[in-house]
Amino acid sequence: MPLTHRSRAAFAVEVARSAGALANRYFHGEIAFAIEQKDGPQDFVSVADRAVEAHIRTALASAFPDDSMLGEEGGGNVGNCVWVVDPIDGTLNFVHGVRYWCVSLCYIEDGVRTVGATYDPSLDELFLAERGRGATLNGKPIRVSNCASLARALIVQGYVHRHRLDEHLALRHALLSSGAAVKDPGAGALMLAHVAAGRFDAFYEPHMQPWDASAGLLLVEEAGGKVLPYPARNALAEGGPVLASAPAIFGSLEALVRASAM
Repeated sequence: MPLTHRSRAAFAVEVARSAGALANRYFHGEIAFAIEQKDGPQDFVSVADRAVEAHIRTALASAFPDDSMLGEEGGGNVGNCVWVVDPIDGTLNFVHGVRYWCVSLCYIEDGVRTVGATYDPSLDELFLAERGRGATLNGKPIRVSNCASLARALIVQGYVHRHRLDEHLALRHALLSSGAAVKDPGAGALMLAHVAAGRFDAFYEPHMQPWDASAGLLLVEEAGGKVLPYPARNALAEGGPVLASAPAIFGSLEALVRASAM
């Protein structure tokens, strides 16, 4: 990996940890914050989200002033060298005091996911992926699971209110009927990191924004998993469907996803 990419990987680790530390201060009530409704049911944003994103923007502008940034709260633009950032993924959990949320950021160069970092402050777990160099958890290599049967799989299926409920329920029925266990802890970026670490066997969501999906997709790829193609530079801001899993069950899952959408 070029030296510039390694320096961005080091930056990703540093800023993910510092952003997580700031978010944790809000989470534990050291800094008071208000909660606002966004675009639909159960769609929240808080002062904490905005403060953490501003912290990352400031750090990025200092370290790599020529890089662009696309953040969940403040938007931005997609350039040749862009960071996509979710300051707090799992805000619904965060504002309810549930410890399943994370900071997630991904550096994308010329449309290629190159560095991804997802940090879980509650467990002090830093997931890092570098294109061509594998994926790690707190510096130790991780791999996706070797699950080869849906009947033995623990699958996470994300849902938010903009998704079609009938398709979501049809797929959930099909997964459960296949013998799989199906959960939704409620933070897509962290669920993808846990697929990369072999804790979950697969993840699916019919549409994810790039700041939620990008780091996790790179983590799964570099940990030996399979993923659906995801929009690159020209359509990155639009997001798209995300399927990521252990290789042996990817085909079966993709078939069930397609069937549920018919």
